[in-house]
Amino acid sequence: MAKQKTTERSGFHILLLLFKYWKLLVFIGLISAVVAFVFSTPLFIKPKYKSSVIMFSTSSNAVSQLILAEGNYNEFLDVTQFGDDAHIEQMIQILNSREIKDHIIEKYNLVEHYNIDTNKKYWKTKLYKYVKNNVQFSRTDNLAVEITVMDTDPQLAADIANEIADYYDILKRQIIQQRSIEAFNILEEEMKLTDALVMSLTDSLSRIMSHGVYDYESQSERLMQQYAIELAKGNTVAVKRIKDELVVLEKYGPIYVSVRDRLFYLKEAQKLFQEKYQNTRVDASYSLPQKFVVEKAVPADKKSYPNKMLIVIVTTVCVLSLTVFLLIFQENIKRGFQDIGKQIRKKE
Repeated sequence: MAKQKTTERSGFHILLLLFKYWKLLVFIGLISAVVAFVFSTPLFIKPKYKSSVIMFSTSSNAVSQLILAEGNYNEFLDVTQFGDDAHIEQMIQILNSREIKDHIIEKYNLVEHYNIDTNKKYWKTKLYKYVKNNVQFSRTDNLAVEITVMDTDPQLAADIANEIADYYDILKRQIIQQRSIEAFNILEEEMKLTDALVMSLTDSLSRIMSHGVYDYESQSERLMQQYAIELAKGNTVAVKRIKDELVVLEKYGPIYVSVRDRLFYLKEAQKLFQEKYQNTRVDASYSLPQKFVVEKAVPADKKSYPNKMLIVIVTTVCVLSLTVFLLIFQENIKRGFQDIGKQIRKKE
C-alpha cells in the first residue's frame, strides 16, 4: 500500500513538473524537431533508393530428369514446378555467397562508388560491410525470395538487383554442371572399360565356340542321352565319337558358362551405362533456368532512406525524455539541499 502511494506521489510530481516547465519542453521539442529535420536533409544524409527483384526457386535442376525420364508423374520433377522450403534456403545461401558479392563489386566498381580507400587497413572488411548493409535477401510469405538493394543511385540499385538475379542463374548452373561434367567423365571412362571387356569376352567366347561348344547345358544333356542310346545299341563307333565330344565339352564347358554369364551381366551394365550416359551428357551440356523471376527491379523515383518523419519523431522523443530526466534530477537535487537546510536550521 505504501509502495502504491509512493508511486502515485512520484507520478503526481512528474505531472506537476511537466506543467511547471511546459514552455521549456515545448521550446526544446520544437528546436529538436527543426534540428532533426535539417540534419535529415540531403545536405547531411545522402538519400538512398530501394529496388527489388522477386523470384521463385525451381523444384529440380536435372534436365535429364525433367525431359528424358519416362513415366514422370512426380510433381517435383515438373519443369514448371516452384521449389519448396529447402530450395528457397538453398537459393538464399547461394545469394549470400562471397562469389556473388565479388561479382557485383567488380562489375560496378563499388570500391570507387563507396569511396573506399584501398591504402587503409581493413578496407576490404569495410567494403563487404557496405555491400552487406545495402544488399539484403529475404523470403516472402508466398515462398519467394526478394533481393533488395539500397543505393544513392536509383539506376545502380536496380542494375545491381537484376544482375544478382541473373548471376545467381549462372552460378547455380556452374555448380550443377561442374558436378555433372565430373560424373560424365567418370561414366565415360567406365563405359570404355566395360566396352573393352565386352569385346575381349566376346572374342574369348568365339574361340570357345570354335571348339564346338555352343550351348553347354543343352549340348551336355543331348550328348548324354545320345550316349545312352548308342551304348544300348552297342554302337562302339558312335559311343567313341560321343565320348570325344563329351571330353571337349567337359574341357571348355565350364569356361564357356563363366564367360557367357559374365558377358550377359556386362551387357546389362552396358545398357544401364548407356542410359545414364545419355542423361549425364544432357545434364553436363544443357541447363534450364534456375529461377522464375516474377518482378524485375526498376529504378525508384522516391527515396526510401532517410525517413524524415521517423527521424524527427524519434529525435524529439529522445531529447524530451532526456530533458524530463534532467529536470527530475535537478528537482531531486534541489529538494535534497532544501531538506539539508531544514535539518541544519532545526539543530540551530
